[in-house]
Amino acid sequence: MKACILFAQPGEQSFHHEILHRVERALNQADISYTVRDLYKMNFQPVLSAADMKGVEQGRVSADIEEEQQLVTDADLLVMVYPVWWWSQPAVLKGWIDRVFTHGFAFRYEAHGPVGLLTEKRAIVFTTTHESEEEIRARGFDDLITKQIADGILSFVGCEDVVHRNFAAVSSASDQQRNQMLDEVETIVSRAVQPVTV
Repeated sequence: MKACILFAQPGEQSFHHEILHRVERALNQADISYTVRDLYKMNFQPVLSAADMKGVEQGRVSADIEEEQQLVTDADLLVMVYPVWWWSQPAVLKGWIDRVFTHGFAFRYEAHGPVGLLTEKRAIVFTTTHESEEEIRARGFDDLITKQIADGILSFVGCEDVVHRNFAAVSSASDQQRNQMLDEVETIVSRAVQPVTV
């Protein structure tokens, strides 16, 4: 099994970096090889250009996107770690999705509708919000966050067994609460990499 981790948080030290560390630790303990794509450190170009679109129409992508697509192809598990900004992903991750999950690679349209092509892959999404769970639920945004990434993107492209865990009110959480969140990260990843029993 291989994993590809998409990390979208600027800076060097944050709760998201702690989440990343726990993801890596769980994968290491399970002897799973993985690649981390730190999109900010990579200076990933998130803008889907006219040249990109023309290339997709012609069945080709640029070298940088070909590299990302190969990592996705090789991965059995996709892990995303990011803060929720404006109830969505940071622009760099949204742009990665726009440019990498292209028609013909991640999905295609058939007579009966869209078909996801990234099948037999599991996905885990770890997000954080400044707002509390109560505030999010009161606005009806709890389902919105999950549906947008889990259903609208990952399930759409064929990923199976998509798990989304949002950690709310992180900025006001106590050290004990944060440690509990981080322990949960390891538990979720450890469960995801266990062999599927038939």
